[in-house]
Amino acid sequence: VELARLRIHRQCLHHKVIKVEHQPDSIVYRDIESSELADAILNKVLVDTKRWGKYFVLIFDQGPSLVAHFGMTGHIRFQHEEEVWPPKYWKLLITFQDPTNPDKTVQFGFKDPRRLARLRLVAGPDPLLEPPINKLGFDPVLNLPSLSAFSQLVLRRQVPIKALLLDQAFSAGVGNWVADEILYQAKIHPAQYSHTLTANELESLYEKLKYVCETAVALEADESKFPADWLMPYRWNKGKKTSQTLPNGLSLQFVTVGGRTSAIAPDIQVLRTVEKKKVVKKERIIKKEVENEKIAVKKKSLIVKKEPAVRRVTGTRRSLRIKKEE
Repeated sequence: VELARLRIHRQCLHHKVIKVEHQPDSIVYRDIESSELADAILNKVLVDTKRWGKYFVLIFDQGPSLVAHFGMTGHIRFQHEEEVWPPKYWKLLITFQDPTNPDKTVQFGFKDPRRLARLRLVAGPDPLLEPPINKLGFDPVLNLPSLSAFSQLVLRRQVPIKALLLDQAFSAGVGNWVADEILYQAKIHPAQYSHTLTANELESLYEKLKYVCETAVALEADESKFPADWLMPYRWNKGKKTSQTLPNGLSLQFVTVGGRTSAIAPDIQVLRTVEKKKVVKKERIIKKEVENEKIAVKKKSLIVKKEPAVRRVTGTRRSLRIKKEE
């Protein structure tokens, strides 16, 4: 996503929108018709771009900002980089005019074959402070919290650590392969529950989260430039008949955690079992005492109910005895 933002920023900043083409799609366009979005950005000048997590933002000199999310299958395209235009499955085409040369234009396209992407307009001076972006967690590159604050965020949750990393309300922008890389580098099993991590594991997780995300952004997500000891180039071998062994000799396995496929090196990513302490909770004690009290009250009530009956029977027998003596 950061690479997409950079490409737009480098090629379209300070350019004016002189033409907008759109494909009606009630799923991709959120809370707005495609024609309304097109009208809102026409004749506007792109003055800045931003990113938070998996969202990127186009900020114009007037009016609302365009906020985009790729989903799993969204992409951007530029005409001068393509053999065929418009690209297949396009949803939005924007023609930008070069401010230094009115005859020169840049044509930008947004496409999505599975309609999982989202396009919307967000009003306000800073779209990062508005929904949906303000509902996201920290961005590991833009505002990673301190180790202490990070550790508290992790320990207060009781979920598999892989699921927590993928939770955008926790850490915005971490995707499936990034989470696998972080956990591989930190030597933590993806199914290890977050609240069971040790202080050393939390520190390692923090450092590798920072390292992997910052490195991927710095290298503009160019896989060919990734460090040689990264898992990422080999995690796509699921289902292949090739040997499931990493270059360093570690075995490669695939497990499902939180409904997502995870690539792991089981030799160094060991799932620890944590013994549960036998603690009698105060609530259970109180509940037991209440139950015992109810039983005692019930027994006492039964005794009280029986006493009048006994008296009545005794009284009847006594009266019969008096009559008999008479």
